[in-house]
Amino acid sequence: MAKGLMNNKKKNIKTSLTPLGWREWVFLPSYNYFKLKAKIDTGARTSAIHATNIQVYRKNCCEMVKFQIYQSQSFLDIDTELISYKKIKSSFGQTETRPTVYMKIQIGAEIWSTEITLAQRAKLTYPMLIGRNTLNKGHIIHSHRSYLAGSRSIKI
Repeated sequence: MAKGLMNNKKKNIKTSLTPLGWREWVFLPSYNYFKLKAKIDTGARTSAIHATNIQVYRKNCCEMVKFQIYQSQSFLDIDTELISYKKIKSSFGQTETRPTVYMKIQIGAEIWSTEITLAQRAKLTYPMLIGRNTLNKGHIIHSHRSYLAGSRSIKI
């Protein structure tokens, strides 16, 4: 009987994880649900977004950053607080220092805030990369499937 209870607990744990594919649509609720294609990469620690025209400036004793993001032909200008700079080691072994911001993201029905570094991803297929720190152990990634969370934002 105890063995049966343990099997049920394991099943409950598995079903409490949100399934994601290796690529997903990510929405930015703070910016009119602007949507971006993202690669889900459990090998990357931090998340990154392709940003252009990055300008760091001071406003009322705070460091701020302005930048532009895009998906296909849609552009979005963002002006937000700069929280830090992070040293990031690329998959090619190169280290670079990137500005880091907090952004609210939505994947499927879930919305949460996460740290995102501003990166040069123009030559890469996906303008956003979701790393394992953003996933917070609440997701299970299906490496052979895509867009399991859906392509439309769910207004909560």
